[in-house]
Amino acid sequence: MPVRQDKYNRLFTSSLILASPSVAVLFALVILHLVPWQAAVIAGVVILFGTGYILSNHYNHVERLKEYITALRQLKGKESLPETPSAVGSFLYPELNITLSRMAQERQQYRRQLEAVTEGNEAILKSLPDPLIMLGSKRKIIRGNPAAEAIFEDTLAEKELSTVLRNPSILNTIDEIEHSSKDISRFVDFKIHGRVERYLQARIARMSEQTWDGTKIIVSLHDMTSAKRVEQMRGDFVANVSHELKTPLASLMGFIETLKGPAKDDPDAQQRFLKIMQDQAERMSRLVSDLLSLSKIELLEHTPPTSVTDLSEAISNIIEGLHTQIENKNMTIRRDMDDVIPVLGDNEALTQVFQNLLENAIKYGHHGTTVTIRCKSYGPGSQGMRRLGRPSFAISVIDQGDGIAREHLPRLTERFYRVDPARSRQLGGTGLGLAIVKHIVNRHRGVLTIDSEVGRGSTFTVYLPQAMITESEPAQLASRKLDF
Repeated sequence: MPVRQDKYNRLFTSSLILASPSVAVLFALVILHLVPWQAAVIAGVVILFGTGYILSNHYNHVERLKEYITALRQLKGKESLPETPSAVGSFLYPELNITLSRMAQERQQYRRQLEAVTEGNEAILKSLPDPLIMLGSKRKIIRGNPAAEAIFEDTLAEKELSTVLRNPSILNTIDEIEHSSKDISRFVDFKIHGRVERYLQARIARMSEQTWDGTKIIVSLHDMTSAKRVEQMRGDFVANVSHELKTPLASLMGFIETLKGPAKDDPDAQQRFLKIMQDQAERMSRLVSDLLSLSKIELLEHTPPTSVTDLSEAISNIIEGLHTQIENKNMTIRRDMDDVIPVLGDNEALTQVFQNLLENAIKYGHHGTTVTIRCKSYGPGSQGMRRLGRPSFAISVIDQGDGIAREHLPRLTERFYRVDPARSRQLGGTGLGLAIVKHIVNRHRGVLTIDSEVGRGSTFTVYLPQAMITESEPAQLASRKLDF
């Protein structure tokens, strides 16, 4: 009601203003006795109403144009343009409708082109394999692409860079570039510490002008972990091979010399020495195989797997493959796996983890004892949740062997570390099994814990992240206890 009243007031005021010159002329003619006052009054009323009628049509047209412009302002996304208002009654400027309609069409076309360019840039940003972080003033993160959020395992928008990347060299370089008056870029090499170390190179560049979203500096990261690991792997492989193969090679050369000399005509000695030489050759073969496997695992350690693995099936296959060793030691494998759920992991790598753990349990367990495989899931607030920071699944391999003294536990996963070197070599161990287990578990962003008591046995527990399964696809992973 107030709007309508305001419209009529404006119309009446405008009509009086526009009719006032004509009324003034009529008033002058009445004073000069050239026009009777009755005629002047009638003429004045006609002029006032005629002006009001013309202005009323014009105001109606302007009102329709106002509503049209408001609809244009509220237009979103790819919605079609509103209908152009009618030009009926527009005596003063009938071309205004066409002008506004053309402007709206050009604006809509430009907007769609801009949206297409924005969507294309967004798609390119998301598909970039290298992490990209866009910064505003005072190191505030405007946004990061999916690769950046994956490498830092967190959302980045609206955070301060130092909360996710605590490297003084990068932070100082960013501050220097931000306060510089030139468009410059710098390269900084750095390392991310954590369960898995990663080597990165950052290119820090200043924008010529601040973008619409506030971006002033772009930090692009290039992962150089693979190149660094290859370089380190070569040195480690040469050092390890030269050290560990020295003894078996010396033994082989000594036995060959003996077979060519004193034992040349002694068949019994030849058979005995050939058996020892075969054992040494097999040990070297296992050593080289484990070293190559460890090098490959370390090369991929910084890349977490994304597939889902059924551990129940994998462990069943491992037990079946170890059936001969289990029978030779008259051992029993008991599976307490009623709570099996899918985990995030590479099936082949996790098979190798539990193959190594079960082989060790059989190898170092006492004759006629039981090896237990126990599984348990951990939800929010539990111990496993605190270990990984997310729902986890734990698989424990428990043996009944001699146990390991507590002072040895922290070093068990080191390369070639053996509690009893002579016994390990006698049983065919290379000293790399638990190192392989540790690196595979690290790659899966899991945790390996070792508990042992001398005289009672050891427990090796692997915590792995749970896979997210939707309600429409529940995991039916039935387990059963098997005795051999």
